[in-house]
Amino acid sequence: MSEKKPAKNITANITAGLRETLPDEVALRPVSTEIGEVIYVGDGICKIKGLPTAHIDDMVEIETEHGDIPALILGLTTLEIEAVVMGDYTSIRQGNVVKSSGKILKMPAGSAMLGRVVSPLGEPVDGRGPIRVHMEMPVERQAPGVAKRRPVTDQFQSGVLVVDTIIPLGKGQRELVIGDRKSGKTKLMESFIINQKGRDCICVYVAVGSQKAKVRVLEQHLQEAGAMDYTCIVLGGSDDPPSLNYIAPYAGCAIAEYFQFEEKKDVIIIYDDLSRHAKAYRQMSLLLKRSPGRDAYPGDIFYLHSRLLERSSRLSEDLGSASITAFPMAETQNGDVSEYICTNLMSITDGHIFLDIRLMHDGILPAVDSATSVSRIGGSVQPPALRKCGELASSQLARYNEVKSFETLNTEINEETEREIKRGKRVLEIFEQDAGRRLLNDEKTLLMYLATAGKLDDIDLTDLRKMKVALLDFYLKGNYSEYREKCEKEKDMDAIGALIQPIITDFAAQSPMECAKLLVEKPKVEAEPLPIVPDPNQKPEDAKDAKPPEPAKEEKK
Repeated sequence: MSEKKPAKNITANITAGLRETLPDEVALRPVSTEIGEVIYVGDGICKIKGLPTAHIDDMVEIETEHGDIPALILGLTTLEIEAVVMGDYTSIRQGNVVKSSGKILKMPAGSAMLGRVVSPLGEPVDGRGPIRVHMEMPVERQAPGVAKRRPVTDQFQSGVLVVDTIIPLGKGQRELVIGDRKSGKTKLMESFIINQKGRDCICVYVAVGSQKAKVRVLEQHLQEAGAMDYTCIVLGGSDDPPSLNYIAPYAGCAIAEYFQFEEKKDVIIIYDDLSRHAKAYRQMSLLLKRSPGRDAYPGDIFYLHSRLLERSSRLSEDLGSASITAFPMAETQNGDVSEYICTNLMSITDGHIFLDIRLMHDGILPAVDSATSVSRIGGSVQPPALRKCGELASSQLARYNEVKSFETLNTEINEETEREIKRGKRVLEIFEQDAGRRLLNDEKTLLMYLATAGKLDDIDLTDLRKMKVALLDFYLKGNYSEYREKCEKEKDMDAIGALIQPIITDFAAQSPMECAKLLVEKPKVEAEPLPIVPDPNQKPEDAKDAKPPEPAKEEKK
């Protein structure tokens, strides 16, 4: 006889079979969707009635004849919901049905975003097909707390001489870039992106209210330099509704946070620019009937940018030590840095780079005004020798700005003032740099030592422009490994000078340029006047009363 199976096993088998064949318990539950109604629409703003459990930053869908259109909830009152339309609002009509999605706004993120141009909603706009990613990051996210951060101690090498020397930057820093229109802000940021090639750094460029043709030109320049392989561009066009320009910086920050938290990589993000971002938010706020404040901006305009820039940080070692370095940009009017949005951003960031359009007109590119620019991180992130050269250059330029007006006046100046003017001109000439040239720390130290030590004072400015390029090319081809190793850690400038001397000696011997020989020639010392020998026959009393001989008078003919 066969043994009877226990009743428990039979029951378990039946239960397991039912679970496999019947739908999931969650799927059997009734799906409930809250329904609302559009009571007002205009200029990208809509007001909704209903949706009792909606929250701020929730996404809703508005049913139209042309399909569902997403909208973002920005305000809640006892009578209505204030939302901004994320797309074309012209097809929305009063009385349209609104459905709650129960979701917040998220941005697609992944390695497939690199090399692409996307909208603030994550849709590709470069005509190269869809983007396939498997992860989404929240657009609005709380910034990391103090326990999740670590101090900024590692140098961020921008590759631009004047920035890395006088305005030192660190990974995880927030540095404001300000200047008038057409002063070279975007060109400087383009150099920053191109100079990160080969450093395992991700770049995110956010264009807010920009002309699409200019962004296309920027994409082509980055493509030619091979920088689009590690760069993603988020485009909020000038013809897009203000709602898309409003979320564009937060969408770009969400992409940067994916690479920081998930792939543990250093990221730089550029917001171009937050002045237009503030204007887009002001437009939405005025349409929502919110009370205007200074310059008609709403009262929370400071919080708009502070919650964005606080998301840039250097994470602790437990979270991977990755960083987001932010470069927000703002436009000034006639060099006035006291504008409302600029001063707000100055109080949020860790320093600012000011580009003076007058320097640009003088032919100095990048047109960075080192006297007005500042970095609050300090020189702790710089190599000691480069830090010392930067301090000397700052003091020499400050003195040059004080005495340069004497050169245009018809007044006599002493030798010391003349030397200070010559030194300041040559430091400015050394700071001039082509956009496609990246300088490393050893190259920066070499140029800055020669400029601050006075070895370039006797070289003509036109010859100096050619000579500095030839000197760097000669140095890179030569074998000066001892200098390359010690310039990162050596603190003694005399030791650095001893290591640089063989470089300039070899360059002067092999270079066909006549001005190269002035690098090693010692400055000529003027002969001192011969001492006056007293007459031994003259008494001391007579020497005191003696008068200098009068010049001989010409005889009248």
